[in-house]
Amino acid sequence: MRAHRCLRLILAGVALLCGAVTAFSQSTAALAQLNGTVQDEKGAVISKATITLREMDTNRAYSATSTDAGLYVIPNVAPGRYELKVASSGFTNYTQTGIALTVGQTATVNVALKVAGVAGELTVTGEGPAIEPTRTEISQVVNRKQIESLPISGRLFTDFALLTPGVATGRTSLQSTFTEFEVTRVSFGGMRDLSNIVTVDGADNINTVTASQRATPSQEAVSEFRVVNNSFGAEYGRALGGIVNIVTKSGTNELHGSIYDYFRNHATDARSLLQPSPQANTLRQNQFGGTLGGPIKKDKTFFFLNYEGQRRAESPTYPATLVNNLAAINAAKGFMGLAPEDLNVLKTADTDNGIFKLDHQLNEKHRLSVRYNVEDARDLNQLVGNTLDGGGIGAPSSGHDLFLRDQSLVGALSSQLGSNLVNNVLAQWARRRYDFPGVTGQPNLDIPNTLLFGHNFGVFDFIGESREQVSDTLALVKGSHVMNFGGDINFLQNKVTWPGFTPMRIVLPGLNCLTDFANFVNKNGSHTLLPQIAGESPCVLPPIFHGTPIVFWGSPLGSGSVTEGSLPPVIPTTWENAFLPSLTEDFNVHLNHSYYGFFAQDQWKINSKLTFNYGLRWDFEGGLTNQVNHDWNNFAPRIGIAYSPDSKTVIRAGGGIFFDRYNLSFLFVTSPQRPPSLVIDLFNGQPTMLPGPRKGASSAGYSLNQEPTVITSTGIFLANAAADARTLLLTGQLPPNFLLPPNGAGGRFLNTVAVDGVDPHSRTSYSQQASIEIDREIARGLTVSAGYLFVSAHKLVRPENLNVSCAPPAVAQRDSNNVVIGCTGLPRLPDGKDLFSGPEYNAGLVYYTDNSGNSIFHGLTLQLTERAGNYFHLNANYTFSKTLDDGTFTTFVSTPQDLYRRGLERANSNQDVRHRFIANFVATGPEKTLLRNFELSSIITAQSPRRFTIFAGFDVNNDTNPVTDRVGLSTRNSYLGDKLVSLDLRLSRYFQLKEHVRLTLFAEGFNLLNRANVDEVFSVYGAPDFIGSVPRHYKDGVVDPANPGFGSPRTAFNPRQFQFAAKVIF
Repeated sequence: MRAHRCLRLILAGVALLCGAVTAFSQSTAALAQLNGTVQDEKGAVISKATITLREMDTNRAYSATSTDAGLYVIPNVAPGRYELKVASSGFTNYTQTGIALTVGQTATVNVALKVAGVAGELTVTGEGPAIEPTRTEISQVVNRKQIESLPISGRLFTDFALLTPGVATGRTSLQSTFTEFEVTRVSFGGMRDLSNIVTVDGADNINTVTASQRATPSQEAVSEFRVVNNSFGAEYGRALGGIVNIVTKSGTNELHGSIYDYFRNHATDARSLLQPSPQANTLRQNQFGGTLGGPIKKDKTFFFLNYEGQRRAESPTYPATLVNNLAAINAAKGFMGLAPEDLNVLKTADTDNGIFKLDHQLNEKHRLSVRYNVEDARDLNQLVGNTLDGGGIGAPSSGHDLFLRDQSLVGALSSQLGSNLVNNVLAQWARRRYDFPGVTGQPNLDIPNTLLFGHNFGVFDFIGESREQVSDTLALVKGSHVMNFGGDINFLQNKVTWPGFTPMRIVLPGLNCLTDFANFVNKNGSHTLLPQIAGESPCVLPPIFHGTPIVFWGSPLGSGSVTEGSLPPVIPTTWENAFLPSLTEDFNVHLNHSYYGFFAQDQWKINSKLTFNYGLRWDFEGGLTNQVNHDWNNFAPRIGIAYSPDSKTVIRAGGGIFFDRYNLSFLFVTSPQRPPSLVIDLFNGQPTMLPGPRKGASSAGYSLNQEPTVITSTGIFLANAAADARTLLLTGQLPPNFLLPPNGAGGRFLNTVAVDGVDPHSRTSYSQQASIEIDREIARGLTVSAGYLFVSAHKLVRPENLNVSCAPPAVAQRDSNNVVIGCTGLPRLPDGKDLFSGPEYNAGLVYYTDNSGNSIFHGLTLQLTERAGNYFHLNANYTFSKTLDDGTFTTFVSTPQDLYRRGLERANSNQDVRHRFIANFVATGPEKTLLRNFELSSIITAQSPRRFTIFAGFDVNNDTNPVTDRVGLSTRNSYLGDKLVSLDLRLSRYFQLKEHVRLTLFAEGFNLLNRANVDEVFSVYGAPDFIGSVPRHYKDGVVDPANPGFGSPRTAFNPRQFQFAAKVIF
């Protein structure tokens, strides 16, 4: 295997380096470009002028020659402060200092040379124009001043990304359990927050299993980054949302460094509205570290290093539903032989992050940069739930411990091959090990959309990934054209451990049913709990309520003989021993896959006012043929125009097609514990179950099964599910009737079964984007802009349940492959919804994903930027937007309520944020005043409410999925939660201890107004239809017998908190 990987990397490198035209500018996303025209005083172009750009901190130099059109371009320039020199025979030399180039910037500096002899050398000082007249995409830089001065609670780059227009906190639930808990999710243009790309110094920094960002350098190691929202060029790929390009700091000719400590303590904080008791208010945090950078050899070799550690302990917060019912919950769990819930367990989050970077100027034409970074994390007792799309809140028994090591080694070589030809090669090796074991391993007790106890069935217990990336970049300037060609190859090896429903998942319609079920399990005991029920069936409710439990389990299977229609024998065990070391491999899935991306793009400077960008990109993902067929059609044209009628105005517009990558999480989730294979007997059209042990398992594998509620002809519920759950809990043994023959009722099965529950014909998701923006500098340093963003995404991943019966007297509509595509004549509930007749056969919910999802976003953005010298910086923006879609992602909560009428799922998206206002400023006290050395900065956030779906809380329509049922005929996301208003403030002052040593003291307040900002609300109504008025907004009350906890907070943003810091800079 290792030899094969080495051979693949060698071949990839040879293909890239020999192909010259294969380059991938995503690897140069961390760099800038300077262009302009060289003219004489009368406006005539000057060709063959010599242009030299020198970085003032390292003396690194770049050179170019103006073309016959007078155009000069210096691509692939590291961000920094520069001096520009222009010389041409017969003209006075021109020098401009103080040019600041930022990450991803296309800066324009036009030069007018005077005839020689009229004057000596002409020197100009200034930062360059405030607008970018040749940039066509919608993007914004978060500069070093903002990073170093703004009050950011988490001190993470994602928090800074939220300062830009068109960006909001993401709410795709699957990611909430697959990444570090403090990492903020970011949604660009209303898209899922799993469809973005993050690069660090040009290297891909995304974990492909979860589509979330890998470990990033600490805030102290980041120089700046650019957020690209819309209509980005062909150099970017594998993202239909947005791009974040991070640039780390480098050493300079001056030795510099810092030592710092940020600390927080609950003694200065307000109390959270979800704090379970006055004593449970612990918060202790220290973030400490240091930086050091400088020359190893001046003007030649430089180094930079940073270490940052965090030690954090805090009391979790819990909703009132759990706190107020804790005694009854623990009594019920005790009856079932399960340990009680302890709300006083502290969560801890300890990390150590390090980075080392080396920059070396090999000669005047070649520069080498090497960076290594590593992060170790140890997060204990982290609560796990699926809250972001209506899933249950995790109780302490659902907690997991996180042990993470994430490391990467990146090397980049930049070469100037000619006066107008630049090449950039990048290579990356990265490895991520994410251990996430459950704290208790208890069976999962699930109160739909409300609470979750025990091992969360939707969580990976381990994620491992290794990446080798090779890319090359070539930029050619010819005439009035700047041409870029690119290619990038990534090889990835993934391993995932997913126990799924092992040892079991028991779904109960409500908390009262938890108590009744405990009585049933312990019915021969000496004590009972209230309420007590009679008979064999716990929590008996009217048939329309479907009140008995639904039970899922994952059963370890032996390797005995197999006959058609049966499974290998069960391995005797108890739930405490469900995770047998000898069977670990049965939970594992291995996948080796690869990314290939190639593009060509041209920036055509038509004249001094008009720039035209056009390009074409092609992406391909290999290695997934065991899950989905190859998609060879990912061609993505891009186009952009920038028109600058004068030096203070630019109008830019762009559009194109943007392909995502496959999100591998749904491939892994459907792999380990799939049910027996389903096939159609072509002679009689009946489904037949065949055994489905996983390939490569040490034994026959694990089988997923479900025991649903069964209704007799008299409408009385039988206790199949409850009795089987009791057997599993008390003995760990599988019930004897776990495998029942199919009833032939005509469910939506496929005659060619999808491997691992994924439609093999799934195509790559993509978006169509368009934008227009107008920037205007209305006064020196004061810029305003207005823009419109459009994103329409298609072929998004959606889940569904294939095992929904369309039984007589209903009539099934089938396609040419005998697949049920519609169902008419179903009986109706009083509110008009279809009532199904249970599952097609006793595998219960047959989880299946395809790519039939769609989403659309319209957004209007307004922005004001003020740059008043070194004393005041202001950025304020407002976004008015609307997002519609027909599903969130691949969780059970996201499956359609009615499989045969999936169009009813189209509604306002989870990502929809109608109004969002963000303002931030940094104000520095003027010299020679009492305010000197003081700095005040702030972030102000105001956002309209997020949307929630009103759930019934149980299986109303008898489709075996109790977590999707909505109340009455209400649509998805018909309920508005709480708005968000927050004020964060920082006050600092520095003291000059020595000439080159400075001490800075900070005090920061977050949510300074102490507003109770509710994040997620309980939206379980507790009845199949509305009683009285329909709740629409947060704090709308409901009447009995609806759930009295409806609309109450279940998660909240932080109350007023303070942070104090000290930093020594030298």
